[in-house]
Amino acid sequence: MNDVAASHAARVRALWIAVFAAAGALVVARNLAALSWVPPGLYADEASVGYNAWTIAQFGVDEHGIRFPLFFEAFGEYKNPIYIYALAPLLLFLPLTSAVARFPAALFGLITVLFVTMAAWRLSHSRLVALLVLALAALTPWLTQESRLGFEVSAVVALLAVGFWCLADEQHVSPARFAIAGTCFGLAVYGYTSGRLEVLLFAGAFVVAYAARRSRRRGWPWFLAPIGVAYVLLGIWGWRNPGALTARFDLLSIASDGAPLPTLIARFLHNYVGHFSPGFLFINGDDNLRHNTGFTGMLLAVTLPLMLVGIWACWRRRAESLPRFVLLTLLLGPAAAALTVEPVPHSLRSAVMLPGFLLLAAFGLAGIRSMLAGRALRAAAAAIAVALLAQGGLYTIDMYTAYPMRSAIWFDTGVEPAIAPYIQVFFALRPPPPASRVSDAVSAGLSRLGVRIVDPRVAGATARAGDVLVLGGGDMPPAGSFEWLDIEYAPRNPLQTNAPRPVLAYAVKLL
Repeated sequence: MNDVAASHAARVRALWIAVFAAAGALVVARNLAALSWVPPGLYADEASVGYNAWTIAQFGVDEHGIRFPLFFEAFGEYKNPIYIYALAPLLLFLPLTSAVARFPAALFGLITVLFVTMAAWRLSHSRLVALLVLALAALTPWLTQESRLGFEVSAVVALLAVGFWCLADEQHVSPARFAIAGTCFGLAVYGYTSGRLEVLLFAGAFVVAYAARRSRRRGWPWFLAPIGVAYVLLGIWGWRNPGALTARFDLLSIASDGAPLPTLIARFLHNYVGHFSPGFLFINGDDNLRHNTGFTGMLLAVTLPLMLVGIWACWRRRAESLPRFVLLTLLLGPAAAALTVEPVPHSLRSAVMLPGFLLLAAFGLAGIRSMLAGRALRAAAAAIAVALLAQGGLYTIDMYTAYPMRSAIWFDTGVEPAIAPYIQVFFALRPPPPASRVSDAVSAGLSRLGVRIVDPRVAGATARAGDVLVLGGGDMPPAGSFEWLDIEYAPRNPLQTNAPRPVLAYAVKLL
């Protein structure tokens, strides 16, 4: 009988391994497929990240000639280092393309899915809960979108996910795991701009959640040590580069117009509450089509009941530190985004909330499993799985079909009046960076390439025979004789093959 039971258990274990392997393979394929055209084109921020990673890989300097900088200066702001230094080694042996520039984002997305799933296993010790969390994380629009963009923010989400995994199953959390978690949170300071404030707030939340349990959680201060080091280094860099880290925030701050304190409080509260609104989370999402496909909210609708049950489950487990910490990070997550005046809710600046939302859903699934058994549990799991696959499947189909055409003008496809169009030229043609630090690398780089960026309305008047003009789809062609060199159309929706494709850009040569 024991042999029969052991054989059955082995078969069940093998089946679960096969299911997880198949699900993981599908997620990997989805994250890596069509990175160059879903979304289409390449936004200026992605080009800046890619070009600076290329100059670091090939020359050891950034676009301004600075050797291995901590932050990368780029058209009025500073890019964060984690993503750029993750991309640079790839560019030692791979070409600089949009797909390669976005590959670290896909990798960070996979890391997030993996560690949120493993955290769910530690929270529940249930294969079923872990599998459902894997599917939920993989199909969540917020994470999916950030996994396909060469933006720095995906690194923060992955680092926080790893940190939360280290803190899960807290009966076995050792000082080493506290230190590793703190290191991940400390690195998140350098992952994305909002992380500089949010990690500090999260550190305070950690003290509130864990200090009261110090007699049973010895070693928790090790979490704070790496975070302290991260902020010391940040302070030293800021002292040596006064104003560099706050210049852009000074322009975007809710206090930039000198409004009185009551107005500032009202603005902050309005922005803060917006990040918990049903419209942002479950219906429309971020209005910016670079940050969201526009098909659904930032989270799948099925996440809502799971999170509500998760709040109840966290209350039941309130004697534990991690549930309290997760809830506190969710409450603090929108703070940085709420301090800015740009369109809010803002999914990039509030992306630190995403691991918390997924873990809250994991607590909810664990709570459902603790309440139900047998046929009722199987029915609930089937209903959740169907809801996940239905909305997640429709979202994925839209992402690969209609979204590329819908979002083309948002991603600098063709020639768009971007904030810094020079970086698109540098990304495409890759001029060598200056050998030493210079204040203006743009003019010299464009001059070496024989390229000028001018207003399309005057380009025809100043250009000479033999010049090549690259114009946006809405720009008028130049007067006089010219030769058509290339026309770029918007991506085609494979489900609407007869739909018109607007012109995004075209190139002509003057005769």
